[in-house]
Amino acid sequence: MVSSLPSFISRQVLDANYFFLNLNPNDSAEFGVSCGGMEKCSPDYEVVRSDFGFVGIEYVVSGRARVSMGGTSFELRPGSLFGYLPHTEIKIENSGLYPLTKYFVDLHGEQAISLFENSPLGELRVLEFAGVRWVEEVFRQMVKFGSRGGSKAERSCSLLAEHLLLQIEEVESEGEGGGSAAYHSYRRCRDLIEKRFAEMNSVGELAGLVRLDQAYISRLFSRFDEESPYKKLIRLKMNQAARLLFRESVMVKNAAEAVGFEDAAHFSRVFKNTYGVSPLHFASSVGRGKLKTREAQEHPAKLRFKGAEL
Repeated sequence: MVSSLPSFISRQVLDANYFFLNLNPNDSAEFGVSCGGMEKCSPDYEVVRSDFGFVGIEYVVSGRARVSMGGTSFELRPGSLFGYLPHTEIKIENSGLYPLTKYFVDLHGEQAISLFENSPLGELRVLEFAGVRWVEEVFRQMVKFGSRGGSKAERSCSLLAEHLLLQIEEVESEGEGGGSAAYHSYRRCRDLIEKRFAEMNSVGELAGLVRLDQAYISRLFSRFDEESPYKKLIRLKMNQAARLLFRESVMVKNAAEAVGFEDAAHFSRVFKNTYGVSPLHFASSVGRGKLKTREAQEHPAKLRFKGAEL
């Protein structure tokens, strides 16, 4: 059994559960899981390599160890999550009295590399997720599906691995060991937008509040978010305006003022560009009836023509 394992699998294990899906992926593959598993390592466990050809992600369940990568060493403990790119110089060694137990998954494809590089793991540091159950459950599910083999297993494991990479930044610990300066700057900007979107009208205002260059803020969002800072700001404004129009039936002018627009006509253009319907007709288009707007009160016939200009 041991001799049949790939050469990169350590023999310094007391118990293990592996799965292998695609160890020789096509060069055109964008994202896929090559293999993964769970290992209960021996007390003398030590892995040193620089020729590994996959993106690796590992999660510590129990025990203590030390990992060195990118020229920096980190302590590993239960809840530690770390990863590395192909051909990264890495060393992992057990350092505690109890055996190191960990999950791992190895990925291939250009999209896997890109998602990894744009996640907090891309900075080649250790993240802490002690007590965050879904992280371990993702690995557990990958082992479950991966062990079955076949195309469905490959698809399931790929979706789970992609979910892991996309979601870890949302719950990353901001305590000991968590967060680079760049990532904390992004979080500070994002949190401020979410808190003060109603009164904030530009990325320039945000830059002044956080004392960062506007272009640098845009780069942070390009790296850590799916939206630009301006798109996030506008989306939050329009979401709040839609709630006011739909749930409270406020006048269009008042909804505009509530989310920081002095010009109701400008607000209406942005709103229609976002939702495909003018704010005057938004409530009626989703089944709430007429809005309490001055235009509707003075010209009720307008409501008969869905999509009419304000």
